[in-house]
Amino acid sequence: MLSSEWSLVMFTILVQAAVGMVLVSEAARLCFGVKAASLRWQTPVACAMSLVAVLLSLTHLGTPSHSIFTVLNIGHSWLSREIASVGCFSGLLLVLSVLRRNNASIAPLALVTVCMGLVTVGIMSKVYLLETIPVWNTVSTVLGFFSTVLLTGAVVSGMVYSLEKDADGMGDANSGRLMGVGSLAATVGLALKFVSIPLSMLTLGVVGSTGASGMDMLAGTGVGILVICILLVFFGGALFAWSACRTVFAGHDRPLIGSTLCALALVLAGEVLSRLMFYGSYLRIGL
Repeated sequence: MLSSEWSLVMFTILVQAAVGMVLVSEAARLCFGVKAASLRWQTPVACAMSLVAVLLSLTHLGTPSHSIFTVLNIGHSWLSREIASVGCFSGLLLVLSVLRRNNASIAPLALVTVCMGLVTVGIMSKVYLLETIPVWNTVSTVLGFFSTVLLTGAVVSGMVYSLEKDADGMGDANSGRLMGVGSLAATVGLALKFVSIPLSMLTLGVVGSTGASGMDMLAGTGVGILVICILLVFFGGALFAWSACRTVFAGHDRPLIGSTLCALALVLAGEVLSRLMFYGSYLRIGL
């Protein structure tokens, strides 16, 4: 039912959340005129998350020192492409963070970083589209990963921004625009999440070579865990959207840090449980 692959769970969630953070913050900068000075923490935090994810991915390898050899098959292996793309994305974030610290004007690099992040998530999705694992080999896997990008990335971005404004002791006129972008991203992410769930249900009846099916994963307490995942993600996303909309329409120049923190806790808990069930399905059906 639940996997023990914690390193993979945290690796995928951290990378996808980092991509979402960069997407939301750069959309606010490039499309809505939010000044870079108002988002000083966004890129460094996203960079730190991606670097931690890289370290976690190494723990999944039997011999971490041999990790360099995993990228040598990039022409034929989606796993090698995943490792290479995550490394490129992390490197771009690091360069972007350093240049931003020096107040350089680097909109083209920011756009390339966002595109690299989205490509990385697409490659991550492709790694799990395996014919031998019917529960994974569906568009719901792609939708689920990108819903995490939008929902978790938006909530983390909003939380970081709230902490930054709280540390400064003051808000600014950019709060509404940043939180508005975050609210839109979170809403789209929730929509994708609730489209991907019923689509994934369609493959649960497929029986693998082991004689097990995805329905076995939901036997017993599985249904309860799935319901908990849905409720956690829904209420977390809804709470963040409410907090963001209140900042936008009520004229608050500082986001509501308490409700944003609570939303982040709910969304992360739901995402972790959902991802544990995702990897657990491999144990039930995989060859």
